[in-house]
Amino acid sequence: MKESTATIKLTKSEMEWTIIALVWMEKSSEEFRRPHDASMFKKLRKDFVRIKEDIIHGEKQLEKKQHSKKEVSSSQKPCKNCS
Repeated sequence: MKESTATIKLTKSEMEWTIIALVWMEKSSEEFRRPHDASMFKKLRKDFVRIKEDIIHGEKQLEKKQHSKKEVSSSQKPCKNCS
C-alpha cells in the first residue's frame, strides 16, 4: 500500500526551526543507539535544507528580476517629441 502524503506550508523561519529540531532528534537517536531513527532524521534534515536553499535561490532570482525591471524603467527617458 502506498503511503499517504501531505502538503504543508512553512515560512522560511519555521523551516529553519524544523531543521534545528531535526538535528537535535538525529543527535539524540545516535546517542540512544537508534541508527535507523538517526538516518531517517538525517534524510528529512537534508530534504528540508535543500528546500530552504531552493527558496533562498528563488528569492534571490526574484530580487534580481525586480531590480533589473526598476533599472530599465528608471533608465527609459521620454523622447524629445514626447516630452
